[in-house]
Amino acid sequence: MSTAIRRALALAERYARTRLPVLLVGATGTGKELLAQHIHERSGRPGPLVDVNCCALPRDMVESLLFGHRRGAFTGAVEANVGHVERSDGGTLFLDELASLASEAQGKLLRVLETGEVQPLGATTKKRVDLRIVSTVQDDIHTLVESGRFRRDLFQRAAGLVIDLPPLVARKEDVMPLAQHFAGLQRQRLESGTESVLLAYPWPGNVRELRQVIERAGQLVTDGTLPSVALVEAIELGAADGQPSGPVARHRRAICERVELISRCEAEGWDAARIARGLGIHRATLFRRLKRAGISLRQPAWSP
Repeated sequence: MSTAIRRALALAERYARTRLPVLLVGATGTGKELLAQHIHERSGRPGPLVDVNCCALPRDMVESLLFGHRRGAFTGAVEANVGHVERSDGGTLFLDELASLASEAQGKLLRVLETGEVQPLGATTKKRVDLRIVSTVQDDIHTLVESGRFRRDLFQRAAGLVIDLPPLVARKEDVMPLAQHFAGLQRQRLESGTESVLLAYPWPGNVRELRQVIERAGQLVTDGTLPSVALVEAIELGAADGQPSGPVARHRRAICERVELISRCEAEGWDAARIARGLGIHRATLFRRLKRAGISLRQPAWSP
């Protein structure tokens, strides 16, 4: 486990049972949501963890969804609505991507943090709420604050404790343990030698991308073992530009050859003589190519 993650977990443990607001800072997919869940689980608070994706809040409904409204508060409010803040009473309000919160709601959220009270739209009185705020922001939050696109006072109030989660490329020592963990969740294992592929790739999607690659590779095998070629295929299937790097790129030719061979084998009914004849090569050459590609005519390990 990397020093950065050990520090993040130590801070989470130390402050989990306090009321201090926690701000998790890091790029997409670095594990902020998992750490927020861990903090809530260790907090001892009896109430729920209410997960709010600030990016997904409709701009015209953000205050109603967060703070609630009374019946008749606005056109279409035929029933009262309990907001996310009130639903978090006794528990934790998790505000994912806090910097995406609409400006109109930032000031009202600040008041909730300062006073511990929420006033739904259309209500004449305020309600006391006992909640703990855990929020996440991207690592460009300071630029947003300096530019005035995010309230400095809200940032300062939410940042009672700041925990940084570096990108996966900056903590290579976490890659293999995480990959093994994700493979284990599928009751699979990594084949020896996969380190060269997994450590060479820069993981722009961080931990989330690593998990998706392991899950994707798991669909390509039938014997519970994830070989390097399956991992390369899984990375390429998820790459935005289809251009892996380092040893990953060096595996591209092997993958193409494997795909071609499997397709030919399937077309010829996995009959060695017919396959060799179709490729125009001797059977001995075919068996060398099959061995190099890790393909068995008796029981194929995986298919594309």
